[in-house]
Amino acid sequence: MRNNGASILQMNLGRVGGILEGKKVAALAEVHYAQIAPHLYNGPVGAAASIQLAAATPNFLVQESIRRWDGFHAEVLEEGLTWSDGWIIPSGKPGLGITLNREVIEAHSPYSDKRLHLSMWEAPHDFKAQSDTSWKEPPAKA
Repeated sequence: MRNNGASILQMNLGRVGGILEGKKVAALAEVHYAQIAPHLYNGPVGAAASIQLAAATPNFLVQESIRRWDGFHAEVLEEGLTWSDGWIIPSGKPGLGITLNREVIEAHSPYSDKRLHLSMWEAPHDFKAQSDTSWKEPPAKA
């Protein structure tokens, strides 16, 4: 940071230690005239935490998202995250501003696949062959 090696820091709150640690990273970035763009590879709980950080950070630039956290990500919450004209609207509710839908979570628990999306594969995935389709979202419910 002292040598202007980065102008945008893209930390993930789940990896840096939570909102408080993310706020510390943002403060370090701010004193070095850098911005933050929270990285988000996970679901709506991590998104809600990143949105709260963004709303309280003057050097926030942009929030990475997985589309609009719709589909299964929205089903996990009692109320989905709010968007308007391409903007994420922070919740005014206490805490992270979300309530988990316990019925949906329990219906999909426990997670039984031994692979995690962060696990390293032995070889790069061949997207052209589409040999592994397990990463695709489940079909929409009727």
